[in-house]
Amino acid sequence: MTLLRRIHGNQRLMRLVGGGSVGVLIKGSAAGLSLVMFAALAWVTDTESFGVIGFCFSLATLLAVAGSFGQRMMSLKDAAIARDSAQDTKLALIGQSGTLIVALGTLLFSLLLLPARGMGIIDLDLTVFVAMAGLAVTLALAEHTVHFFRGYRSIAFALIPRDILWRLSVIAMCVIALIASFTVPATPALWMLNLPLLGLICAQLLSEPALRDGPSLGDLVSESRRRLRNGLPFWGTSMIQTVSGPVLAPVILGVMMSPDAVGPFFAAFRIALVLDLFTLASGMVVAPLVAKGHANGQYEDMQASLRYSVLLVSAATLICFLIIVFFGANVLALMNPEFTSAAPALTVLGLGFLIAVLCGPVPNIMELAGLENLLFKRLIWFNLACLAALVPATQYFGMMGAAVCSAGLRAAVHIALLFTVKRRLGIDPSIFSLWRKAK
Repeated sequence: MTLLRRIHGNQRLMRLVGGGSVGVLIKGSAAGLSLVMFAALAWVTDTESFGVIGFCFSLATLLAVAGSFGQRMMSLKDAAIARDSAQDTKLALIGQSGTLIVALGTLLFSLLLLPARGMGIIDLDLTVFVAMAGLAVTLALAEHTVHFFRGYRSIAFALIPRDILWRLSVIAMCVIALIASFTVPATPALWMLNLPLLGLICAQLLSEPALRDGPSLGDLVSESRRRLRNGLPFWGTSMIQTVSGPVLAPVILGVMMSPDAVGPFFAAFRIALVLDLFTLASGMVVAPLVAKGHANGQYEDMQASLRYSVLLVSAATLICFLIIVFFGANVLALMNPEFTSAAPALTVLGLGFLIAVLCGPVPNIMELAGLENLLFKRLIWFNLACLAALVPATQYFGMMGAAVCSAGLRAAVHIALLFTVKRRLGIDPSIFSLWRKAK
């Protein structure tokens, strides 16, 4: 039986396919809007301020991952299971305890950086540092909220506030600044990124009926403690995945040189990140099915959905990569003519993302199929090697050294994890599964 007939013959899978199309559409739109958003910020700020914004945004992203303590994937998994069991009280407890943990955790990690700022390691003014810390907390809340709602609500409800409305809000404010011929300093620009997203996430959480019934304080504290303990494997995995990737490279560049010198590489990274957004779309579509399919042994449906998602995602990513290869310098020049020096680094980063996309969402599959500890061990070895190379490569070769290390790590990790998934689970989430005969 062909893959297409299998998909049409399974109503549950058809709903997933429909959700997948919505997810890819939203993520594709988010990719374009994200690029426009940062381009608009580059237009209304000077080169040095945009470099500071890039440094702070990358550092805030790292802090958001560190402060989440693994609650993102844990909330997605628990919410999907609670929905199938019709446990509304459990849903409220999951959402509220997870939100509390990520907010306080990210704030704690931000405060831990104050001594580094005092010693001059992080060269930021206090007002800029406070704006960066606020942005970190908001990014952590937004990412956790998206994962939580992905577990039991529609893809559109989970994604649109952060991926679409937030970016449109920032773009609108930048357009107003452009019309008024106003140059935005780094600190107000960071608050422009922060406050609209915070407002949208709060409105999204308050609009959910399942979260309005507050559990008792004792239950909330007890659940938070349990989630902190159980979320450590997810936390370790997410940290390892983030720390040695391209998100860390702008931070290292900013520490070794200065935050205002990060602009060209950050611009290249944001453009290359367009390719990764399609992977995220694929991962968020198949994640609930992987969690439930592994628990129920429904590997046939899981394989069919993975083939469908990798076909869509690989085609879109390849088109974007070709645009980067042939027009990357022009895209960088649209943001700032001084950023064209990062065109070779952009191509290298794009190649790393492309290879990872062709392998499929293998880290997500391992996390949700009970292989998170094995995933953590694999990532430790790869990332330690990359981290050992990233610092000297950045020091001696600048942004190109950072790009080669980041792209090489991403490609090598996904290739190795692909073979692990095929061997342990018997499924193939890569583009090569399209050439295998469906059972």
